[in-house]
Amino acid sequence: MDTIKLEYHQIIDENAVRKELEFQEDLLKLPYSRKSLFVSTVEGESMQPLIKDRSLVIADLSQKEFEDGAIFLIEKDQNMWIKKASYIEKKEFFVSINPDYSHLVYKREDCRILAKVLLHFDEY
Repeated sequence: MDTIKLEYHQIIDENAVRKELEFQEDLLKLPYSRKSLFVSTVEGESMQPLIKDRSLVIADLSQKEFEDGAIFLIEKDQNMWIKKASYIEKKEFFVSINPDYSHLVYKREDCRILAKVLLHFDEY
């Protein structure tokens, strides 16, 4: 069985520490571009309970088409956010899953899709 290894950096005691995440390739059920995969650490609780604070997400930079129900890394106001794509009254939005963050709703036209999230792991 093939594995995928992706390098990422984690801040520990104010130092960037190089780490590697290895996982079974068959965990990725969707079509993806292996050369476009990367790891990012989630900061915040707006996507809980699905994606927890400090989770690692595997995202594909080649997938930037809005897809209802999919999770994306987006840029808004020069910040990166993780949000769920959702149609609201036939318009495209990015929303938080956690009801405590229901005020974080962004219009598609105000955002730039960076990558589609394909997989997530709780911090280990």
